[in-house]
Amino acid sequence: MRKKILIYGAGVIGSIYGGLLSKSGHTVTILARNIRLAELKKQGLNLQRINNNNSENILVGVISNSELVDTYDYVFVTLRNDQVKFALPELSKINSNCFVFMVNNPSGYSEWVNALGYNKVLPAFPGAGGKIENGVVHYEIVSKIVQPTTLGELNGTITPRVKELKKILKNAGFHVAVSKNMDVWQKTHVAMVAPLGDVIYFDGGNNYTVSKNKMAINQMNLALKENFTFLKKSGIGIEPFKLSIFLILPLFLLNILMKYVYKTKWAETVISNHALNARHEMDLISDEFIKLAKAKGFNLKEFRKLIRN
Repeated sequence: MRKKILIYGAGVIGSIYGGLLSKSGHTVTILARNIRLAELKKQGLNLQRINNNNSENILVGVISNSELVDTYDYVFVTLRNDQVKFALPELSKINSNCFVFMVNNPSGYSEWVNALGYNKVLPAFPGAGGKIENGVVHYEIVSKIVQPTTLGELNGTITPRVKELKKILKNAGFHVAVSKNMDVWQKTHVAMVAPLGDVIYFDGGNNYTVSKNKMAINQMNLALKENFTFLKKSGIGIEPFKLSIFLILPLFLLNILMKYVYKTKWAETVISNHALNARHEMDLISDEFIKLAKAKGFNLKEFRKLIRN
């Protein structure tokens, strides 16, 4: 069934999800601001998958804040963590029963629930990445083994809207997983993604220079092991459990593995591009994770070395 979908945020993630959802038959409107608004109004939405030489111009509606007057079946909030609190007053005025927050968040959902209501909030996380160059979104869908698009209700139940969203996203070409504990999932995700991104700043270059920096790789992996040890010992837990691999693998093997991971185009698309374009968000979620650990009596000294270098 065709749905009316608002994409609140026209960056890389909003553009990818908006474009592919429109291609699969839904009525999609993207809310954009400033330069990106002008770009979309002039050029339309252009997507180009990595390793594909041709871009697609995809039909979507494009509006500014002042044009928010419609009712939507789903609102996908595709903002950075540091932008969400400023958007909540405006989001609360939108007529929709489901706000799908595709946002890095290690701190819980109380602000979102207070602004919108418990039943309207649905946490999620994207399984795609890329960059925008000259108005074209160069993107890749992340492997289902590594990180599918993940979503779940606050109370962990599998509701009709979760089933429907899973079907909608799969039909649009995304790999999709449902989590019964999105709060733990997102804390686990930040435990992983913060060191993976922060090592770019530690090194001072990009994923390719990181791959040649033995000290940076080693410090990142010490931080990863420390973060996952905290999750396990604090009682928070690890979700999905397969990410316990960061605890199980010996440091020397993890160093070898990550050296090769950071040499890849995948690392450029999924890790480096986001880190280099979202430093403020990465700093914020790293600080929030450290505060979470401190509140539970953990210091995270190796992670602090990585981000304070």
